[in-house]
Amino acid sequence: MDKNGFEELVGGLEAEFNAARLEKRGTFAVAAARITGLIYLEAVQAGVPHLLAQEMAQDYWNTEAGGPTVVVAEAEDE
Repeated sequence: MDKNGFEELVGGLEAEFNAARLEKRGTFAVAAARITGLIYLEAVQAGVPHLLAQEMAQDYWNTEAGGPTVVVAEAEDE
């Protein structure tokens, strides 16, 4: 195998690994988003006030996503 063939092989493997890693991260992100939504919905259905339920869901998301998110404050429900 010549140098170009080896580089093509390594480049192809790298592309496959990167695609697999991206797909895995995407799958995780979708699962984390679903769980975050479920935390919020379950909390609200259990009688937890909207803002507290939102904070609970944000705490979970921050833990799983690895950092804080920017949230636009909404007017409090009456």
